[in-house]
Amino acid sequence: MTTYKGINGFAVQSVATDPSPLNEGQVWYNNATYAFKLASVTTAGTWASGGNMNAGRSFLAGFGTQTAAIGAGGYSTVNANATNAESYNGSSWTAVNAINTGRRMLAGAGTQTAGVIFGGYIDGPTQTAATEKWNGTSWTSVNSMNNARNQVAGLGIQTAALAMGGINSPPETISNRTESYNGTSWTAVNNLNTARRMGATAGTQTAGLFFGGETAIATTYSSATESWNGTSWTSVNSMGTARYTLAGAGTQTAALGFGGQATPGIIGATELWNGTSWTTNPNSLATARKALAGAGTQTVGLAFGGHSGTPPYGLVNTEAFTGPGSPTTKTITTS
Repeated sequence: MTTYKGINGFAVQSVATDPSPLNEGQVWYNNATYAFKLASVTTAGTWASGGNMNAGRSFLAGFGTQTAAIGAGGYSTVNANATNAESYNGSSWTAVNAINTGRRMLAGAGTQTAGVIFGGYIDGPTQTAATEKWNGTSWTSVNSMNNARNQVAGLGIQTAALAMGGINSPPETISNRTESYNGTSWTAVNNLNTARRMGATAGTQTAGLFFGGETAIATTYSSATESWNGTSWTSVNSMGTARYTLAGAGTQTAALGFGGQATPGIIGATELWNGTSWTTNPNSLATARKALAGAGTQTVGLAFGGHSGTPPYGLVNTEAFTGPGSPTTKTITTS
């Protein structure tokens, strides 16, 4: 009789906890749950609940990875322009040192230990150009952007970031401006082709993607997508669903877009970008929301915060995305 060991050259391992990371086709026996298990490949991306934030917020900045993220600033009914910052370890959020300038509708870039936030809305109504660096412990105010803006989008890392779009004020107009950050100062670079506010991003300072947003205040949602090569923006294929106040994650050739405000309302719909076109993922966010933050990649993404259109306007919900083609645990049964 043919055995598993005879085919593969080794026996099925008996373990007390499921292995991580997984390899496609891997088989093991979990002696704590008395079950044989298999690492099978997903055919569609799925969202799963993560640990709740300590302070519910919308219009916050987010950056990092699925297991090492930062959420900073934002809006809540408790503090309209929050200074809260939190760190996520893949299962729970921990409050960390507050940002210096409380604000909402800001952007961020970087990693859990080396990040940067910029722009936003403070009391007034006042836009801000304020920029702050995060070193894993505290925030430091550094050189401001050239143009104060809120509802701005950002991408990249602490020493090579990009800011685009948003709202100029006064007068209140939607911006097509792009600025590049080198870790010390901001420089104006080539503008977006389509001025937009509250769009989402993926990628780096030299290979970026900007998608969605709104082209006219409170009237026109956008599905436009633009690709950045480090010098200029190029219009590419649009998203399947026009929306703004969405979030994004990933790279220029493998991006994730999710949530936002669309017609007829707030959605959890998720789309995948393959470098050429967008595809609607069968599974949406469990909690439809807008004004949320994103982090991670197309295969291991993170969504947190936002609001669902009714009070409280700051959600604590966190969801983790496992992209199609990623190995997941499946229990082997006789059925």
